[in-house]
Amino acid sequence: MEGTESTTGRLLGLAAMVLLLLVFIGPILWFVLLAIRPAETYFAMPPVLSFTPNWESIRYTFFDPGNNAPQLGNSLIVAIGAVALNLPFSFPAAYALSRYKIRGRKHIMLWYLGLLMAPPVAFLIPYSILASMAGVKGTYFSMILISQTLTIPFSVWLMRSFIDEVPIEIEEAARIDGAGTTTILLKFILPMVMPGLIVTSMFAFVFSWNNAAFPLVLANRSTTTLPIGTLQYFGTAGVTWGFIASAAVAAMIPPMLIFLVLDRYVVRGLTFGSVKG
Repeated sequence: MEGTESTTGRLLGLAAMVLLLLVFIGPILWFVLLAIRPAETYFAMPPVLSFTPNWESIRYTFFDPGNNAPQLGNSLIVAIGAVALNLPFSFPAAYALSRYKIRGRKHIMLWYLGLLMAPPVAFLIPYSILASMAGVKGTYFSMILISQTLTIPFSVWLMRSFIDEVPIEIEEAARIDGAGTTTILLKFILPMVMPGLIVTSMFAFVFSWNNAAFPLVLANRSTTTLPIGTLQYFGTAGVTWGFIASAAVAAMIPPMLIFLVLDRYVVRGLTFGSVKG
């Protein structure tokens, strides 16, 4: 009897896991199919699950004329540049807020939190004016720099929690041996919080990659990112769902690949310091 109950429990658990997986994976699979299905089957009821793949949407968006291919490259440039600019500032700031008794430290962290909670659209007009006055509007640099509004506050909050878990005794022993602050940061703290640094970089990349508000007012025709390029398929004459699905699937691939390749760092980073001896 106990064996039957155990088997039933396992089957129910498996069914719940499959249902949960369908909830998360279902929309992604549907969009993948939408990118390759014939136009007449987009909204057919009941849904058509068997069809001959039509590659016209993918060909149009990325090959001929391929307007979205350069935009995919622009998104990579902006996202990678945002991470590269973010880390040299957020890591030392997180260390200072973790280790030093700075006056108003609590208020600084709350200010960072406020930047994270504020809607990006609130910054669009001021940033557009500043970028125009500085002569950098329409450049990659403007989008990379402005994206720090979101990436640095998040990175500081996340990195500080990782640094807090590093025993202060390690730094004290290093200082007794004559190590300076820079040496401690680079040779002791950085290697110990590397999983957290990688996780922070991954989320900073995704924030910059998915952001459509800042490029909307800062980019020009040659620097437009993929999220903005997708908007061209929403027109007064109708919505070209196949083109939208093709561009959306391409936009999902880089973040998915990053998390699949670096998944072990995600687990280590998110559980860093959770078990204390």
